[in-house]
Amino acid sequence: MGTPLDISRDLQLDLEEIIGQCVAILGIRGSGKSNTAGVIFEELLRHRYPMSIVDIEGEYFGLKEKYEVLVVGTGDGVEIEIDPECAGEIAQVSMEENVPVVLDLSGFLSDERTELLKSYLSSLWNLAGTLRRPYIIGIEEAHEFIPQGVKHELKEMIARIALRGRKRGLGGIIVSQRSAKVDKDVLSQAGMLFLHRVVHEVDMRVYSELLPWRKSEVKEIVNSLDTGDCIYMNGDRILPIYVRERETFHAGFTPTLESVTSPELKQVSESIIEAIEKARKGKQRRSAEDELRDRIARLEETLAAKDDRIRELEEVARTLGYIKLELPNIAPASASDRPAALPYGSYRPVVIREETPPREEASQEPARDDEVLEAEPSSAAEGLPPAVLRHVDRLVGRIGRGALAHRRLLGFLIQHAPGTYSVDQISAWTRCAPEMIEEAPPRELLDAGLICRERRTDGVHYRGTLRAFVTEEFSVYQPDIGQAGLHQVTQLLQRRLAALA
Repeated sequence: MGTPLDISRDLQLDLEEIIGQCVAILGIRGSGKSNTAGVIFEELLRHRYPMSIVDIEGEYFGLKEKYEVLVVGTGDGVEIEIDPECAGEIAQVSMEENVPVVLDLSGFLSDERTELLKSYLSSLWNLAGTLRRPYIIGIEEAHEFIPQGVKHELKEMIARIALRGRKRGLGGIIVSQRSAKVDKDVLSQAGMLFLHRVVHEVDMRVYSELLPWRKSEVKEIVNSLDTGDCIYMNGDRILPIYVRERETFHAGFTPTLESVTSPELKQVSESIIEAIEKARKGKQRRSAEDELRDRIARLEETLAAKDDRIRELEEVARTLGYIKLELPNIAPASASDRPAALPYGSYRPVVIREETPPREEASQEPARDDEVLEAEPSSAAEGLPPAVLRHVDRLVGRIGRGALAHRRLLGFLIQHAPGTYSVDQISAWTRCAPEMIEEAPPRELLDAGLICRERRTDGVHYRGTLRAFVTEEFSVYQPDIGQAGLHQVTQLLQRRLAALA
């Protein structure tokens, strides 16, 4: 272990695991969420890890009790008053001089806060592309800046840091009391999660999507969490932990009748103040150059995004060459034979038969025992006991709550079993960006045994293993339904899981 972080006695966490990581800390007020964030910030400061903390309630100035932290913003308690015009200079000094910054936005109106944060994060993003140093950005009450279902420039900027910041050394710590209101695309990029207690049903539903347990189990475990308890999740590693209490003053504590004395706070060195003033004075001379550099950076990012989109469309175009639409030759029916009209809003599916991919793209391997035969919808569920059908419903419901990209991947693999396909091939056939598969692999499907992943010289390949999954998952029913019944379950699941895509 390299540099251990003292977060919990129940958890051994290394500083290296934080670099470039997107961390999510979720939970209602009073669950210990802000304390967990404060403890992580304390540990990063102890090891001189550069950071900025976006603080909208003025809660984090207490870190100055033990650490040299620059608090900027407007109003009481800040050391330097700033506005959107000079936010970029503060970000520059923070990253270049390794100065931890608490960005106190409690005294700003909503529009001013948005403009300041856009300028600040934009400067950090551009500097990170040049300096390539580890740096982390903590965002309290993240649902206010990256709300679900709302698009704006600041949200896209934060999402870009979460999705693509790792290559620049940028990481993020997202803190929110309303997990259901946080943008799902950003939340899905969180590789490390600290899940404290929630009570709202919609928030509990988010936890059910994140944790690989049944919904009833998630609710029971989450409801049993006390203050400070949480569920730590990092990839396949999941364990309950108790996070230690903060060592520095916690300004966001719940008020009581007891008197509270504010601690003596460390002051930032004069050299840091001088560096900021110097950057401010030099701003006028460099403003035109900086503006041009920022514009070039934005144009380069736009071009890169368009190039990625062109490559994706080219893959789709090549894939369309493999798809053949077959319509049966049906004789005109008499009026009495015609089916009744469908109600408004319903439809009849058109069957699209997909031909086998070209020989050079699909892996030519001998048939495995997990090959799935074409299902017969009319007989797939016939004769199966109710307990088996309920088990199937639960599985389909759980998988149906997963990400659409993962459902498409699963549907493709079980329809093309036992073939093994690369990420690029799957991306072309399912119309999902390769990054969505590479950066957010379907861990729940892999852990369940529905698919398997193989590393080859030319990259990662996936293969469907539905038959093997059914044999193990439904083995308890085999004495009653026999091998033929397991085959029926395989057919039923093949049809229903493919429909989810």
